[in-house]
Amino acid sequence: MGYLGEKIKKARVEKKLSIEDAALATKIKADYLRALEEEDYTNLPPRAYVKGFLKIYAGYLDIDYSLLLQLYDEEYESQDAQVVFSEPNAASLPLIPGIKWKSLAGVLGAAIVIALIIWGGIRLLKGDGSDNGSSIHFTRVDNPYSPETIERIPLDETVLGEKTK
Repeated sequence: MGYLGEKIKKARVEKKLSIEDAALATKIKADYLRALEEEDYTNLPPRAYVKGFLKIYAGYLDIDYSLLLQLYDEEYESQDAQVVFSEPNAASLPLIPGIKWKSLAGVLGAAIVIALIIWGGIRLLKGDGSDNGSSIHFTRVDNPYSPETIERIPLDETVLGEKTK
């Protein structure tokens, strides 16, 4: 445990507080407070959240926040310096450099869909010449109630409710 974790834990123990008490008062998960005290940064959320946790926890324990932040930044930078990047293995390298296969697959898929839509449209418009019973045929039927066949009834006063002259 480094100086940051020791300082936080010492302040909490001096106030005779448990991790659970501090978690309840600060509304920071107890696991996060333990990770801060143990300087286990792998079990903490992203850096911006940790800085917020430090500010809240420092205020609760009456510790100088700027000192804690400085210690955290130094520790965080030293951990960043320890990160080693390995060379990519042959399986992760693309077959043809410069081609993004996911975008190529998307374009190819879209082209196939468009071609199928065009082909289906042409088949519908042209027809393939066979009549397998699936087409619809319309026949014209004369309307028995056309205006010529409806009898005209004269309107009189009983229908209109008033007398006509």
